[in-house]
Amino acid sequence: MDGRTTLWGAVASSVAAIFFSAFIHSGYSIPPIYSDIASFWGRGWVSAGEVPYSSPGAFLEYPPISGLFLYTARVLGGAFAGLAGGLYAGYYDSFSALSLAAAAVLGWSTWRLAKALGVQLNPVYFVLPSMIVYGVYNFDLFDAMFVVLCLQFFVEKRPGWSAVFLGLAVATKGIAIVLLPLFLLELVGMSKRVKYLAVTLGVVAATLAPIAVFNFGFFGQFVSFFSNWGLEDAWYVWIFGSPFSHAAKYFGYAVLGLLLLRVYTLKMPLVPRSFLALTAYLLGTYIYAPQFNVTLVPLLAVMAVTTPVLYFFDIFNAMIILTWFTVPATATGGPTYPWTLPQAMALLRSACLALLGLSVAAGTGHSLRRWLAGLWRRGGTPAPPGPP
Repeated sequence: MDGRTTLWGAVASSVAAIFFSAFIHSGYSIPPIYSDIASFWGRGWVSAGEVPYSSPGAFLEYPPISGLFLYTARVLGGAFAGLAGGLYAGYYDSFSALSLAAAAVLGWSTWRLAKALGVQLNPVYFVLPSMIVYGVYNFDLFDAMFVVLCLQFFVEKRPGWSAVFLGLAVATKGIAIVLLPLFLLELVGMSKRVKYLAVTLGVVAATLAPIAVFNFGFFGQFVSFFSNWGLEDAWYVWIFGSPFSHAAKYFGYAVLGLLLLRVYTLKMPLVPRSFLALTAYLLGTYIYAPQFNVTLVPLLAVMAVTTPVLYFFDIFNAMIILTWFTVPATATGGPTYPWTLPQAMALLRSACLALLGLSVAAGTGHSLRRWLAGLWRRGGTPAPPGPP
């Protein structure tokens, strides 16, 4: 496909996936598939139109930009409630419209990133099951949009804008913070690194400042919420047996730290290293909700990953929510416990992600075999037979 055809293909496929996602989570789908966006309506302060973070009763466990999208959907929903058929319908339709706009920007920015890298973009990646099942679900589509914009502007040699969008990504879901060291390592010169760091952190600070002024107690609520939250779809729940194991969390922190340290010391192009940094986070974090995979989709598209493992990875991920409500909470303790179907899907998903990460690393000349051979040699023992 030529450049313009690829652009329209990327935008059209991304928008189509999100349109279908909006449908399957809406009241028009019988039955509708669960989404966090729908569940938020059950919080009284959301349906009442209160500003997120404005009081202890308006607590939202997501960073400020997520709250901004949620509140915008509620305000627009109130304005168009008559046309939509009620307040909830207006809220949901407004959030879907915001998601469709984000999908269009995501398709465009992914095309620009691929063009800047000189690679051919295949729009089919945008209709992977995770995009459809989790597109209009939480705030991850917006996070993916900001992450791709950040990468696009960095590759296009506009680090200032890249830092702005990285800050917005961090202020949306927080996960993108693991990408910050990569960009600092890519930049040449201390002054450029300091400027990039200052802009990124400045954007994040600007989103947090109003909360600090009007409801400083939010930060304590936030820390308390996540310190008491158990393991969610983390593969090592199968090792520790309970999602409320404190030892499991420390284990996850150790895995996360070791994997990120390894990624930060690799010499490879920015996009695959960004994918590996996000992979390291997802394999180590004690909360690996399935919607997080939406952020990986555009990176997989740019890298043109073709291994069959990709499709198993994405199908297992989509199956987590599709099997979630098949588990009676009283029978097993709930769907976050091992030996349940959702956690079996999560375990297989994480195994496939690990294989994907190894495949991406090997594609840039960093195979696991070479790395182990290097460790062998550095330990003073002769390398095993065969090529290094």
